[in-house]
Amino acid sequence: MSKYIPYGFIIVLSLYILYGCVKEDHFGKSDLKEIFYFSLPQQSGNSIIIKDSLIIRVTVAPTADLTKLYADSVRLSSYATISPGVDVVQDFTKPVQYTVTAENGTQVIYTVIVRKESTTPQLENAGLDDWYTPVGKNYQEPGKDESTIWASGNAGVVTLGQANVKAFIIQGADLGAEMITRDLGSLAQLTGQRMAAGSIFTGDFILDISNPLNSTKFGVPFVGRPASFTVSYKYVPGTPYKNGQGTTLNKPDSCDIYLLLENRNNNQVKRVATGWFRDGKQQDTFKDITVNLTYGPLAAGNPVYMFPANGLFGSANDEVTHISFVAASSAYGAYFEGGTNTTLIINNIRLNY
Repeated sequence: MSKYIPYGFIIVLSLYILYGCVKEDHFGKSDLKEIFYFSLPQQSGNSIIIKDSLIIRVTVAPTADLTKLYADSVRLSSYATISPGVDVVQDFTKPVQYTVTAENGTQVIYTVIVRKESTTPQLENAGLDDWYTPVGKNYQEPGKDESTIWASGNAGVVTLGQANVKAFIIQGADLGAEMITRDLGSLAQLTGQRMAAGSIFTGDFILDISNPLNSTKFGVPFVGRPASFTVSYKYVPGTPYKNGQGTTLNKPDSCDIYLLLENRNNNQVKRVATGWFRDGKQQDTFKDITVNLTYGPLAAGNPVYMFPANGLFGSANDEVTHISFVAASSAYGAYFEGGTNTTLIINNIRLNY
């Protein structure tokens, strides 16, 4: 797992908690019976939950035994139950139906359809052409809908200013992701979080009021073993460079683009492969870069920031279960530092096998 908190997410988290919480309040017994999250072992990417037709599509590893799979994690509406339950083995060579029962006894039936992933999977929406507007929000996120594997720091930043991640029109329908480091002003400075770097990453944000830093969930299920990744980018570092207290520092900004492959089993996260690009040079036109992945432990001479926070590396041959791809306009955005209006634009992420 990356050692960084998400760029911009925790900047104004106290305000986000006040204004962003949604509860399923009701009088009497609830009639809510929705599946918000559904996963299987050896899954690749997020499940696609189609609400209108009550269909859930799941992709699993090419080596998975479809006759012996089971739901290992499900999130439902408050007070709802599901049958078959979690950990009940099913034969997914054909569609499997799950009945969700609301507190008041009403029911709906979801149909789960499973397919096997190819041996050379790519990231969903790797071209960053799909964007959607979350319900009740005034900003966009990368992906077709809320089932996307992508997230950004917009949810925290907009409480004090405008979103700092948005779609960028390259040509026609060809879009990319633009990330801007913003100075959030004196109010954010009170908590030492004045500078908000723009970022996108594979993962999710689930508010944890008791432990706000735990709200960010980096990484999504993944089963491939790419040798490198390629991405197109433009970068313009901004000035002045400030820290979270608003103090101007005599240092240049730089962008971060990195990919981590992990093995997550038995509540332990081990880094299987690392690919990292950090650079501060201005790049006025789109440039393709290819970053090689190092499988297994990194050599001691590599920069400290490339090492896992928990210090745990897997071997080069360990199974890959998750992928974290992160792009950020300011490399030290996790420490609430960055150049004012620093801008990173990326497009066309490709995994090379």
